[in-house]
Amino acid sequence: MPRPFLLLDVDNTLYARSCGVIERVDVLINRYLVERVGIAPAEVDDVRRGLWRDYGTTLHGLMHRGDIDPDEYLRFVHAIDLDELLAPDPALAAMLARLPMLKVAVTNGSLAHAEAVLARLGIRSLFFRVYALERLGYVPKPYAQAYHTVLGDLHAHPAECVLVEDSASNLRAARRLGMRTVHVADGHPPDAEADVAIRSVHDLEAALAALPP
Repeated sequence: MPRPFLLLDVDNTLYARSCGVIERVDVLINRYLVERVGIAPAEVDDVRRGLWRDYGTTLHGLMHRGDIDPDEYLRFVHAIDLDELLAPDPALAAMLARLPMLKVAVTNGSLAHAEAVLARLGIRSLFFRVYALERLGYVPKPYAQAYHTVLGDLHAHPAECVLVEDSASNLRAARRLGMRTVHVADGHPPDAEADVAIRSVHDLEAALAALPP
């Protein structure tokens, strides 16, 4: 069966984890919790772990806990200088351009952040659509609703999609819906449930060729 849609996560998938983007975002999330929410600095890590465990992301948990402006939160936590951390990646651009699938970004970050990352890597023009939290109704992966939003908007069946991700939980949720999955492990243990695991997104072309029919 044809699978014309290539769904790609953004952070820690399209670039190496060692670039440090998420570490910068994490610092700002902690600042937000202390300065805007009023959580004691000594409790921030435990609070974040609980929100992530119960709701998928810190933002989703905060929205359930009380009144929060999600757009203000996203602006605050993504106020980082990507030029210091990322560089254009011509090899990635060339590889993605060769793939005969519609490329779609699906991220738990903000639209502005996703667009900035894609632009900095030099690959924005290769993407058909970008689904960030705003377009997902602030419901993050791995919730099935996030995937259904993407599938509905694309008029796509799960079997037509391949999801490329660094997060095992996000991959497993997509696989339960019927998508094929590629795990960008980047030094972490490969997800046993993924159809294919690769070290880097630069190995994606070979991984797609190895996907089971």
